Amino acid sequence: PGSMRRFQTGFELPGPGALRGACPALGRRLHHRCQSQTKSDGYLTCPMVIETAEILTKVETVPTPFWSSFAGSVGGLWLGHRAVYAPFSGEPEPIAMDGKNKVYYLSQCCVEERKLSEEGVDCIVRHEARATQKTVLEEQMRDAGKLEFSRIRDDSNEWEVDTIEQDQDGLFIFDGGSYSRGPLALCEDHFLQDDDEGEGYTPTEKVHVIENCLQWNGEERVRISVSFAAELIEPENGGPDPELDISLLRVAVNRETWEGVPGQYTSSSQSESDEKSKKDSGETRIPQDEMQGFWNVFEVHVSRVEDVDMKTGHLVTMPIYSSQEFQKVYQPGNMFEGPACALDGGTLWLPHRVVLQVSVPAASEDTGLEISMLW
Repeated sequence: PGSMRRFQTGFELPGPGALRGACPALGRRLHHRCQSQTKSDGYLTCPMVIETAEILTKVETVPTPFWSSFAGSVGGLWLGHRAVYAPFSGEPEPIAMDGKNKVYYLSQCCVEERKLSEEGVDCIVRHEARATQKTVLEEQMRDAGKLEFSRIRDDSNEWEVDTIEQDQDGLFIFDGGSYSRGPLALCEDHFLQDDDEGEGYTPTEKVHVIENCLQWNGEERVRISVSFAAELIEPENGGPDPELDISLLRVAVNRETWEGVPGQYTSSSQSESDEKSKKDSGETRIPQDEMQGFWNVFEVHVSRVEDVDMKTGHLVTMPIYSSQEFQKVYQPGNMFEGPACALDGGTLWLPHRVVLQVSVPAASEDTGLEISMLW
């Protein structure tokens, strides 16, 4: 009855004696950092149950996407809105102040250009500006001239600058402009230390951000950023192995439309109906019963493997892409009956018909954290 796109990102958790790979004995706790129980209005549920009903095709190796094609897909001027949501309720949170009034979403302009850095690294440079009103945003855009940022100082307070480098650790690109980037591991071996009693762990909290972008038809995309803190702590049961404590902090949603190359955009080129449809999208959450049932799923997987570079002869880590088709059954989870502050995972039903699921695998599976995004 419909179509969807889904990202699922997994993380390896290095542990004692393991420089790479999973640490099977590592305990895990996932909770949402909040002060009190918050009513979610059905926007937060238990994790969806996704089961494979039938394997339709064998695993096939697919070509690695070209960086030049990816840069061409994401390059240009993107306009849209940005909002943030509480991970323990799915409710919107204030993102700015307009006088004495709280603002729950911002108009946003994003310009992405392919450049070479001073070190000679091929990269995508992203400039973003946001404002509480679209007229204010357009004024900032006019002040930037033709939005050719190579001629504008990057230290402007009105424009945020971000860089996506080719082959950077934690970046995985896909055909059509979709990508995922974030940490490769949530805890590091340097957390280990030797003390008088032997091997131990020093509690060290580190904040991570993972960004998933789903781009559709070259002109529409959704970018989801999940901020969370990860910390190795002493186990509550007094066991020898530490626990990984994960605290979800914030979920940001960017819904954007491609408006062409920089310098060609005018406010009249965007009709009132387009602007209204964007605002309506920001208020629409997918009904849970629409997700229930059988789905034919085409999956593209990417894994990191070690191989020898044919040019240098050195050992390098390379991405390997593969695909497979399934028929799967989706069953939305039930509502939480207790406080939504200490969970083993959950599903957020967000505006723009976005579904975000965060969970930890069962004890019998690989240790790690799974973040799934559907649109």
